[in-house]
Amino acid sequence: MKSIVLVYLLFITVAHSHSACDEISFITRIGWAAREPTSITNLTSKPLSFFVIHHAEDPPSCYDDESCIERVKEIQIFHQNTQGWVDIGYHFLVGENGKVYEGRGWDRQAAHSPGWNNDAYGGKILYNFFKTVFFILKK
Repeated sequence: MKSIVLVYLLFITVAHSHSACDEISFITRIGWAAREPTSITNLTSKPLSFFVIHHAEDPPSCYDDESCIERVKEIQIFHQNTQGWVDIGYHFLVGENGKVYEGRGWDRQAAHSPGWNNDAYGGKILYNFFKTVFFILKK
């Protein structure tokens, strides 16, 4: 039941955020000045069947281009330097400014969910998803 509610709430959030896909602003790795990965593992099968969505429980959120790019860079540095991963762990990240930031992209294996990295795309919402959903539902 929790899964159904979560998917429904995600749908509401997306539906209220953008009315058409062509309105989504996509920032490539070059656009946010990503560091180079230390190695690359391509996905062996595409498209993947699942999408795992992660969200930030605590600040810092990001509200504008500058703070979102800074947040994405911080996550990449943490994943590479502290976690010892080859790159940022997610395929894509979404800022509170409504922009999508390319992580590893569609073609690379990510490191977001042990046991699911070969089967699921990983996305990171750079704000507290539950606070945002409840704010939208209050309107």
